[in-house]
Amino acid sequence: MQDLLRGELNLTLDIILGLVIGEIIIRLGLADLILKKISRLNIPPVTALAVALSAGSSKTGAGVIASALEENQISERAAIWSVLMLPFPSYLRRWPGTFALAVGMAGRAGAFFALSLLLRSVARFFLAYLAVRGEKNSDLIIPEKKIKNKFEFAIIKKLLKTLPYAWGFFALAYLLVPLLNKFFESNIKFFSFLPLAGWTVAAGSIAHVSAALALAGGSLASGELNTAQAAFALILGSGLGTATRILRQNAGYYFGLFSPSVAKKMLVMNFATIMPLILLNLIFAGLALLY
Repeated sequence: MQDLLRGELNLTLDIILGLVIGEIIIRLGLADLILKKISRLNIPPVTALAVALSAGSSKTGAGVIASALEENQISERAAIWSVLMLPFPSYLRRWPGTFALAVGMAGRAGAFFALSLLLRSVARFFLAYLAVRGEKNSDLIIPEKKIKNKFEFAIIKKLLKTLPYAWGFFALAYLLVPLLNKFFESNIKFFSFLPLAGWTVAAGSIAHVSAALALAGGSLASGELNTAQAAFALILGSGLGTATRILRQNAGYYFGLFSPSVAKKMLVMNFATIMPLILLNLIFAGLALLY
C-alpha cells in the first residue's frame, strides 16, 4: 500500500510539473520562436519543442503537447502522434549504457538484443514523425477566450478533470501488472522450440532486463544456449513485457495530462504501433534459430 501511495504521489508531481512547464512554454510563445530553425522538418513547432524537452523528461514534453492541444495550437491527431515520438530522445540518451551492459553480460546475443531494441524505437519514432509531418500550427484557429484564460485557473481546472483518471489507471496498472507478469512467466514455457534455459531468460526479460542478461550470459557460458537462442529469448521476453510496461508507465500520465478520449486513443496507438514492430523483431530473430 505504501508503494502504491508513493507511486501515486510521484505520478501527481510529474503531471503537475509537466502541465506547469507546458503552460508556461505555450503562453510565452516559445514554440513559435523556434519555427524558423525547424522549418525544414515540416512539423509543428510545438512537436519539435516537445521532442527536444523529452530528452530530459518525456512527461515534460507531453505536458507541452497537452497545453498546446488545450489551446487549440495543435490538432488532436498531431498531438497523439507527437506524444508517440517523445520516448525516443530519452531512450537514445540511455541506449549506449544499455548496449555496453548487454554486450558485457551476454556478448553477441546481448549486442543483437540491444540493437534490435534501438531499431524498434527508431522505426516507431519515424513512423510517428511521418504521421505528423506536414501539419503546421498556423493551420489551426486559437479562440480568443482560450488565450485570455488565467494561467492558474487553467492548470487547476485541467488537474481537477484529469487527476482522478490518472490515479485510477495508475492503481489499476499497479495491481494488474504483477499479475500479468506472473501469468506470462508461468505460461511461457509451454512451447518446445527453446530449451528450458531460454524460457528462463525470456521470463526474466519480462520483469527486468539486467536479470535476463545475466541469465543469458550464464546460459551461454555453460553451453545451455547458443547465441541465436539467447538473443531470441531476450527479445521474446522483452516483447511480452512491453504490454505491461505500456500500462504501467504510460496509462497514468496519459490520463493525467489529456482528456479521457484522447488518452484512450494514445494508449491504443501506442499498442498498435509497437506490437507489429515487436512481431517483426521476433520473426527476424526466429529466422536465426533455423540456421
